Amino acid sequence: MYGARYGNGTIFVSHDDFEIDLRSLAFIVVDEAYETDYEGTIVLDIGAHKGYYAAYAVQHGARRVVAYEPESANLEALERTAAAYRDDAAWTLRHAAVDATAGHADLHVMGASWGHALRPPEKFARYEVGLEAVDVVALTEALAEVGDVDAGRVVVKMNIEGAECSAILGSAPDIWDGVSEVFVETHPWAACDAGALAAHLSASGLTRRKSSHPAVLRMRR
Repeated sequence: MYGARYGNGTIFVSHDDFEIDLRSLAFIVVDEAYETDYEGTIVLDIGAHKGYYAAYAVQHGARRVVAYEPESANLEALERTAAAYRDDAAWTLRHAAVDATAGHADLHVMGASWGHALRPPEKFARYEVGLEAVDVVALTEALAEVGDVDAGRVVVKMNIEGAECSAILGSAPDIWDGVSEVFVETHPWAACDAGALAAHLSASGLTRRKSSHPAVLRMRR
């Protein structure tokens, strides 16, 4: 791991995934794909990778982060990132995937750190390097954890490699009632498109807004 100073803390880039980690970091801090007002917010980061988005949110004023990451190598870096920023915000880390229903599943681990998935397309098989047995938390439960926090805007970011369709469309729209803003990174191999996700989320009172990046669906109350 290589540590790099970012604001008041340190983020970590791995040697083996150096180029991919830098691209992931640039997507967040240079492209600002998840740009919004984070001052005083509670952030739910589903598919937290190595913590780049969470660090970005904290650096821009978030006061609490709840982060889900199922893959063990990414989680190790996420834990180090969280420790570096805990003077600025409260961090809660969950070693789990998120989908519509709770349970256990095999996580397909790819050679690239951003490609791990519960249900990857068949064409990804050539990149697969192993399986990890992981806990799966229901999206309803993940949202309830941040919804129980007293006051403050709640911002949710999801990047779960194609499982966004089963997680969102397989859950009732009203579970989003306490959420102020949602960012969903969409994937071309997913079973639905951004329009279907937006239509589902709009049933909870969220409205589609202009996004800073074409791959990110942005919904706001």
